[in-house]
Amino acid sequence: MASFGWKRKVGEKVSKTTVQQFEKDSEQADNEDVEKEGVDWLHVIKRRREVLLEDCAAKSKRLKDEGMLLAEQGRNWEALKRWDEAIQLTPDDAVLYEMKSQVLITLQEVFLAVQSAEMATRLRPLWWEAWQTLGRAQLSLGEVELIR
Repeated sequence: MASFGWKRKVGEKVSKTTVQQFEKDSEQADNEDVEKEGVDWLHVIKRRREVLLEDCAAKSKRLKDEGMLLAEQGRNWEALKRWDEAIQLTPDDAVLYEMKSQVLITLQEVFLAVQSAEMATRLRPLWWEAWQTLGRAQLSLGEVELIR
């Protein structure tokens, strides 16, 4: 807890002993406040950050599920918006990029679909569905030579 104190010049009306006593009392009050609270603020800040990370993952999952429902209903642009929000929260989720790529292929946004599928393959290089989606996107783009 931060302490508050007045720094004054020791003048005619304030004696040195009074100033020293005031400083000593304020230090003791700070120490007593910490003991009464019994809170390790550094630990609380770290714990709060962990809670926020869990909240981001949960929110990302919710947005991903909402996007899947919207895509099934044919509301592709809204699904993309949800998935973009989820990607902002968890940028290392390859599934989001792969689903986004599939919807972009459907919407004939082929260049963006290729970019999204490439990102999915970078994040999970051994995932065959991401490679299949990348191949479909590249075929739609007309770049057959890019497919290996």
